[in-house]
Amino acid sequence: MLEMVEISGIRMENPTVKTFTLDKRVDARPGQFCMLWIPGEGEKPFGFAKLDGDVKIMVRKVGSFTEKMFTLEEGDLVGFRGPYGDGHFKLKGKSICAVAGGVGIAPLLPFIDEALAEDREVTVIHGAKTGEALVPLKRLKGEATIHLTTDDGSCGRKGTTCDVLEELVDGGVDQICTCGPEVMMKRVMDIALERNIFCQLTLERYIKCSIGVCGHCSIDDSGLMVCRDGPVFEAGQLRNSEFGRYRRDKAGAVVDL
Repeated sequence: MLEMVEISGIRMENPTVKTFTLDKRVDARPGQFCMLWIPGEGEKPFGFAKLDGDVKIMVRKVGSFTEKMFTLEEGDLVGFRGPYGDGHFKLKGKSICAVAGGVGIAPLLPFIDEALAEDREVTVIHGAKTGEALVPLKRLKGEATIHLTTDDGSCGRKGTTCDVLEELVDGGVDQICTCGPEVMMKRVMDIALERNIFCQLTLERYIKCSIGVCGHCSIDDSGLMVCRDGPVFEAGQLRNSEFGRYRRDKAGAVVDL
């Protein structure tokens, strides 16, 4: 059921990313998502960037909906419904590696918090095209080992998150979780499958109903639905699927990655 909730805080993460704190608490698991509604703009799905206390949602400005979000101020209201999704992150080992591309770090943060609270060894590989596009991870410093990468070398190591991951996995990693551009996640999945490492990935698809009725976010050829069965999947569930090859736009047409 849709509920109007107040924006109680806004933090600028970088020139195109803001974190919105909502006056709302939910009983959700890391990796689940909610739907946000703005009058005249419709609804969009967003993962939770923080679940301990008031909900935090990290938003990157990429289209009309998120552009409208960026005009909102503290005290404004947004429609909220959720949490949704049966697929969520699960702790499976002592040594955890989180691989994030850009704002893909957002839904990984609650899982990282959970892993640190359980006294697991956590390594975070966070990459973007430029240093300006990285999301600050100040609150994880001293708690997790952080590796930063940029395509242009403007911050951290020049290269990709997978360059670092390939070096780390041979040193011993029990579990990998990832979110970001699908091409990146496909490579992460391949690395994990090649080495038989438990791996979970959170998918982004065009979600309409959010409850598994319309079928718009179903994954070829399995029939799994991102909104209902995901958005977090295990690597084995996505093997030999559309993942990493194509997706569908809002009209259902295939779009190559």
